[in-house]
Amino acid sequence: MVKNNFLRKIQENRKSLDISLRRLKIYNNEIYITYIPQITDKNRVSNDIIRPILQYGKDKLLTIDMIMESVIYIDDVNKDYNEDKIIDYILQGKSIIIMTYEDKYIVCDTTKVEKRQIQAPTLEDTIRNPRDCFTENMDSNLSLIRYRIKDENLKIDDFTVGKRTKTKVAVVYIKDVANDKYVNDIKNRIKKIKTDGILDSGNIQRFIVNNSMTLFPEIGIIERSDKACTTLLDGKVCIIVEGSNIVLSAPKVFSEFLDSSDDYNDSVYWAIFSKFIRISSLLMSLELSALYVATIAFHPDALPGEFIMALASSRETVPFNALTEAFLMELVAEVLREASMRLPKQIGTAIGIVGTIVIGQAAVSAGLVSPLMVIIVSLSTMCSFVAGDYTIMNSIRILKFFMIFITGMLGLFGFVIGITFIAINLISTSSFGVPYLAPIAPLNFKDFRNYFLSDRTLAKKRPKFLKTKDNTRQ
Repeated sequence: MVKNNFLRKIQENRKSLDISLRRLKIYNNEIYITYIPQITDKNRVSNDIIRPILQYGKDKLLTIDMIMESVIYIDDVNKDYNEDKIIDYILQGKSIIIMTYEDKYIVCDTTKVEKRQIQAPTLEDTIRNPRDCFTENMDSNLSLIRYRIKDENLKIDDFTVGKRTKTKVAVVYIKDVANDKYVNDIKNRIKKIKTDGILDSGNIQRFIVNNSMTLFPEIGIIERSDKACTTLLDGKVCIIVEGSNIVLSAPKVFSEFLDSSDDYNDSVYWAIFSKFIRISSLLMSLELSALYVATIAFHPDALPGEFIMALASSRETVPFNALTEAFLMELVAEVLREASMRLPKQIGTAIGIVGTIVIGQAAVSAGLVSPLMVIIVSLSTMCSFVAGDYTIMNSIRILKFFMIFITGMLGLFGFVIGITFIAINLISTSSFGVPYLAPIAPLNFKDFRNYFLSDRTLAKKRPKFLKTKDNTRQ
């Protein structure tokens, strides 16, 4: 019998998957409702499936079509004939209705996933922007986007990635704005992912970048829903992964990592000043320690005479050369930063304060490092927190040690070589075909102006480097 084919598949996996099987007998016919209790809304199963079937009448003949069209209250239902898909449906949190001697079954969406409430952002905190951010629930994330963009051209393409996890991935874009080339490229890369499981958006990011060994991030991360909507309106693509509260955005260029949503809410002059501060901070984080090493070890004559004497006096008891001193102090700073991030929030702040004040002061008092080195490392560390998207600073933190090492070997000549190497790497990098240094290289004056002014009343066109279908904003 057909019913045995459906039920046999369930009985084979019932114990191992903890599947519940509810049997109803209506007019000499048997109806089975099966589901996994842990990921299913049992109240909906009881009130919207079992109760309507029992109340329909035990003396009336029921069929699968009648149950689907006239009896149950579930809004999201469909029929299927493939017995091999039953277990997959059940593992997704759906309830299956099987009827004796019917060659089809009903799939009811009764999924219930525990989720946290929408909260304020922690990675992208702002002053004047909305406070709602994404959660680990995909439906909640999509609702936040649809709440803000009420456009029929907003498209959501669904994929299932991971042989064992079967994680849902949504590619979101505005059809008449986003460039089809970027959209299709992203979707094709997601389709090609072959792995056992995807548990976070970071897993997807590693699979779809041009080169997993690239130094600079080619994909942006978004925590706030309003920022995701701004990204979509610019003509970009957002990637939402089930179970992750971080949304990916692509393409992404270098200058956008130093951008902030607050720039568009304040005056033009404050936006220019803020961007100048961020760019200067990034350069200082990268170069300060290397310049210290170059000056102390190779070019002390570049400093005024009085300052050279004071600096030599402060380093009189330091047992290390400038290269070793800078390397060790920057390493200690990174250890303290990592410790403050991994420790519980209640004591993480205390560790940062103790490390910065006590260890730094003790090192100077013991004559292990010069006071100027402590100031430089502290300033460099503070500067690394200024970027709007912190992922770009991870690259700068690594390159900082590269700059210290090459400068310690070759002096200012090595410093110039290091900066040149970084510049070449940036110029040769692209994000899904978009030049990484756009709109600077290649230079587009209007896009460059709009970026620094951060005034939407002046940015009447979308960024030219994105090559959008509809490039007009207003």
